[in-house]
Amino acid sequence: MTTVDLDRVAQVLAEVAEQEIMPRWRNLAAGDIREKTGPNDLVTVADEAAERELAARLPDLFPGSILIGEESVEHDRGLLDLLKEHRPVWIVDPVDGTKNFAEGSDRFGVMVALVDRDAMVAAAIYEPVTGRVLLAEHGGGAEMVERDGTRTKLRVAPAAGLDAMEGSLNFRFIPDEDIRKAVRARAEEVLPTRHYRRGCAAYDYRMLATAEWHFAFYWKNMPWDHAPGLLIHAEAGGYARRLDGRVYRPSELDGGLLAAPDVDSWHQLRTTVLGPIG
Repeated sequence: MTTVDLDRVAQVLAEVAEQEIMPRWRNLAAGDIREKTGPNDLVTVADEAAERELAARLPDLFPGSILIGEESVEHDRGLLDLLKEHRPVWIVDPVDGTKNFAEGSDRFGVMVALVDRDAMVAAAIYEPVTGRVLLAEHGGGAEMVERDGTRTKLRVAPAAGLDAMEGSLNFRFIPDEDIRKAVRARAEEVLPTRHYRRGCAAYDYRMLATAEWHFAFYWKNMPWDHAPGLLIHAEAGGYARRLDGRVYRPSELDGGLLAAPDVDSWHQLRTTVLGPIG
């Protein structure tokens, strides 16, 4: 099994954030931000600089590994094919929650997963503002390390009924408008004031892994948004699958994702809230 020193990974993320991200937080000029596919899909000079620095440093932590990131794939979609090759690949989201970051919100993070043969084996989510990092290795559990070094083992929330669950539902990318409206209506009926959208997967997965939320649903499945968080969630005891029940693979970009505390909760949410999809 591929292993990596997670504390060294955390140190690299902290140093890159201190060097390339935090000096630009709440200090971006107009020319430092541009749209990719639209006004809700942004990239900043911090994203690009941080990814370059991570690409220069993370592969040194595991010999033979390579790196792809959100911004490099933006220029060359063919890089996603590397996930299926027989060598370890770092998947990086240099600033997850870029729109929040550009607006001055503190709800953003750096997300990293090490993938081997299309399976996640190590992951880290670093929050530059708090200095908090979530770490996991396949089969080794998950923990949160505070800026002062305090370590906490992570465990997802206990199973709860639909009348008590809360979490994140992201309807935005459901392609069929009628289905999107139907799912939203069911969510409003079943979870009327207990579903949110915060614009940052790093935040969502931290809320899941620290037992503050029960569930998260996404339609769009880019690997840098989910590979790190899903490994941390799984190692904290959670259950996640694509909507057809398949195990998540970073190279598969279609099929939706639903994360829950356990298999029974997953089926409750899948049937009662997301029923029209798939």
